Amino acid sequence: MVENAGRKVTLILTLLIVSGLSLWLMGFRLGLDLQGGTRLKYRLPFEDALAAKMITPAEYADKEALTRQMIGIIRERIDPYGVRSPEIRAEGEDRIVIELPGTGTDVAEDVEGQLARDLPAGVRTINLAGDDPETLRKFPGTGGIIQIGKEMLHYRKRQDTVLTGVDRGYSGTQKHVVDQPAGTPVRLINTDPWRNLIENVGDLAFLIRAKVTDFSAQGSDEVSEKARLATWLEGNPSADIRAFNRLPRDQGGPMERLRWNPRADDGVTPLLDRMQPLIVQANEDWRFTGDHLESVTPSQDDLGFPAVGFEMVTAKREAFTDFTKAHRNELMAIVINGEIATMPNINSTLPGGGIIMGGVGGFTSEDVNNLVTILRSGSLKIKPELEHQERVGASLGEDYVRRGLYSCLLGLAAVLTFLLTYYRRLGVFAAISLLSSLVMMLGALAFTKATLTLPGVAGIILTVGMAVDANILIFERIREEALRGRKPLQAAKDGFANAFSTIIDANLTTLITALILYKFGTGPVRGFATTLSIGIITSVFSALVITRLLVHLQLERGIDAWNMMRLVKDTKFQFMSKARLAIPASIVVIVAGLVVFGSLDDKAKLGIDFLGGATMTVRTERPQAVEDMRALVREIPGIIGESAEVKAILASGDKAKGYNQFRVTFKTDGSGLQDGSAGAEDLEDTVENEVRQVLGAVLEKGPFTVELQADSTAASGTLYFEAAHPEADIRTVLAELGLSDIQLERVTGPTAAYHFEATAAVEQSQEELIALLKSGFELKRNEAGENIERLDSEDEAFAWANPIPNIAVVGAQVVTELRDKAVFAILLSLFAAVMYIRVRFAEYSYGFAAVVALVHDVLVTLGVLGVVIWLDLVDAEISLAMVAAFLTIIGYSLNDTIVVFDRIRENLPRMKGSFSEIINVSINQTLSRTILTSATTLVTVLILFLFNFNTRNVLEGFAFALTVGVLVGTYSSMFIACPVLLWLETHRAKGEGAAESKAKGKKKKTGLEPAPATP
Repeated sequence: MVENAGRKVTLILTLLIVSGLSLWLMGFRLGLDLQGGTRLKYRLPFEDALAAKMITPAEYADKEALTRQMIGIIRERIDPYGVRSPEIRAEGEDRIVIELPGTGTDVAEDVEGQLARDLPAGVRTINLAGDDPETLRKFPGTGGIIQIGKEMLHYRKRQDTVLTGVDRGYSGTQKHVVDQPAGTPVRLINTDPWRNLIENVGDLAFLIRAKVTDFSAQGSDEVSEKARLATWLEGNPSADIRAFNRLPRDQGGPMERLRWNPRADDGVTPLLDRMQPLIVQANEDWRFTGDHLESVTPSQDDLGFPAVGFEMVTAKREAFTDFTKAHRNELMAIVINGEIATMPNINSTLPGGGIIMGGVGGFTSEDVNNLVTILRSGSLKIKPELEHQERVGASLGEDYVRRGLYSCLLGLAAVLTFLLTYYRRLGVFAAISLLSSLVMMLGALAFTKATLTLPGVAGIILTVGMAVDANILIFERIREEALRGRKPLQAAKDGFANAFSTIIDANLTTLITALILYKFGTGPVRGFATTLSIGIITSVFSALVITRLLVHLQLERGIDAWNMMRLVKDTKFQFMSKARLAIPASIVVIVAGLVVFGSLDDKAKLGIDFLGGATMTVRTERPQAVEDMRALVREIPGIIGESAEVKAILASGDKAKGYNQFRVTFKTDGSGLQDGSAGAEDLEDTVENEVRQVLGAVLEKGPFTVELQADSTAASGTLYFEAAHPEADIRTVLAELGLSDIQLERVTGPTAAYHFEATAAVEQSQEELIALLKSGFELKRNEAGENIERLDSEDEAFAWANPIPNIAVVGAQVVTELRDKAVFAILLSLFAAVMYIRVRFAEYSYGFAAVVALVHDVLVTLGVLGVVIWLDLVDAEISLAMVAAFLTIIGYSLNDTIVVFDRIRENLPRMKGSFSEIINVSINQTLSRTILTSATTLVTVLILFLFNFNTRNVLEGFAFALTVGVLVGTYSSMFIACPVLLWLETHRAKGEGAAESKAKGKKKKTGLEPAPATP
């Protein structure tokens, strides 16, 4: 039955070992919902970009559209395959918030180098000692976070032994004010794989190195032009060179079409000496940017070193060929973000593409992969500026994660128990096959560094269902052959042979759908497609290879019969006669459900992913457990308490003792609010008042508390500042405000708090002292008697802390572009499914009937969700997790329908009777498989739902939607898809009959026979 069984055993064991090693060594990064991650807040400097002419006035006027465009590019960079599941939202008018799963660090061991030379304070280039190449290579070429003494620094690039683009005083650490001597340890803190992808503008240009004739044609020379550049650099030492290139000639700028750009910093050559004069082509067709690249791929140069290969778009391919032909034997600079990556000589014409080499020091493989990702995604109009970074906990509580894990394990155990009980020995083979499929799938996902989130869980659930279905199809076919009197060997052969086409058709149709979703979708849609594609491949392999091999080995050992239970015997239900009731009933359910869903307010039926909302930071006086804080926030009346998502800010405490700071995100009643607008200000006031009323007992006090004892001058209180200040400075201010006998003590808490006891002036009341403290730490009088900002001895302002320091409007994750791409991808995938079914079944009617059933399932499920939301039975708002649930329903329903259609196709040429009778027989023949597959899948999702029912978390609605979808999908394959197929085929037959009658009528008139049909 199986040829080369030994080789197949070796192949299977190899795949399982590799998958197991992948899981063990790489593991899974859990998503923001399950584990938490890193929150990055970026500012978009629109005004600076407009002044530098990086954006046009029209783009400045429509900041919202420009922000959406940048979010799309950033999403494509950090999640190109849709498996990392970040959350990216606009915050206010000029902020972007990015939440990334995990800690953002890949440092698994201590990595420590040394300074090769003294590091002066303020210098942004660091030279590492190069005597240990192995240690040097561990400092990422694409940037990271390092520590020198007590100062943390972020560097953007490593070129051999030189770290460039260094930001000093990272994460609030104190900058060194003295030189650090050579030999000082440099410790790698964080590989920071994200920031380079986010902050890299990705600006690309192809320019020719200026020649003598280029200067003389405008009455100048290279020496004079470089002198202008030197003068400007002296007056603007830290400015971007692109600012000089944009200066008009009469304001000290370069001559027309001349651009200056530096080679990569080697840590030795001064900036002026690294500058190269480049010419912008007069012919606009010969101006090439990253937008003109059709494909960007990892490649190698002539010496085998890593490089980036590129091809121009069709419209620019001929122009690039002509451009390189005209400039043969000249230097062509490839400029990325204002820096020359490489400047090779054009030895011959480049036919529409070429490679980008790494120049001095060359590219590493990591450099190439990052550059490919950046150039593929497109360039950013504005460089984002990191404003704040924090680590946040999981959005789902530990109890809910535990519930989800236990329910999934219990569901898997239930499925395995059923297989073992129902199919006996074959069930053992199916269990081994199913577990092997899971191991290979999870190993593949771990290898791709996928993030495990709810959409990923959805793909895995569908994969488990399809893997079980494939085995059940095979076993039911074996049963049929055994009932016909076949011996075990022949029954097994025929069973696998008969099930083969059905398994391939069902899975290949779903795979085509998944590939289309991956190609044209984005974000969670692409992530779901990735998980589903991998799952289909592993489930088909496990059923057709592993199960077959196990059956073969059993046959070699000998077996008398395939014993298995049989709950569904020969049935003769007249399904098509029920269609007259089923279809109208479905239409009524759909219409009623959609009316209810449409009548609901957006804030009731849509999650924050679609609706947007607001976010705030909450500080508590004493550490609080996350679950306790979630319970308190839920007591806030209205939409805040109902929709709030609470995450701990991990730097403010630990799991054992609790946390002092929390990130709370919630939906709002308003829409289209922007920071700074009247609506946003009203929102802040309303939210702060409601939060203080409910959480007042646990909120951090402040910005200060003052107590003045009655009939006494003894005063005490606590001052809450955003940052720590020298105690001597605080004493000085208190003394200036008239307090004496001052005692000061630092208090532990989420902010810098100081408790004081002092003697106040006799004439002061408590209200006067409070007002005096508030203004006294904010302002002071200078020698001219003017009020100026008060600073401490380290030139830092005294900023009062607030228990709710910020409240900001956040946009929806699913913006118009993301939604439109998802809808387009789904429609295109359905079209592809129709075309494939047309090829396999030779008629369009099968494909259209399958699509009608899919649409039916989605609409019924959507309507049911509307009803349970309206009745407040289940928390089932539409979110990204719910999108994954709907995609799962589509995949499941399509698979179920194709199985029935495949049996109809098989029966058509060998059965007599009407098409309606053949459909009835085919459904009855597959009824056992339909019930068993649906039952096993339903058990899995139903357990998940029951474990989370009434918890009001996202798992509740997610599992409920899947439960409804499995039930409706099973119903529709019999009572919707098949009646629609019958109706379409009947009308097609009538049309063909009418055409044939018409042809016969013409024959009588002309005496001509119609031409025979081409086979």
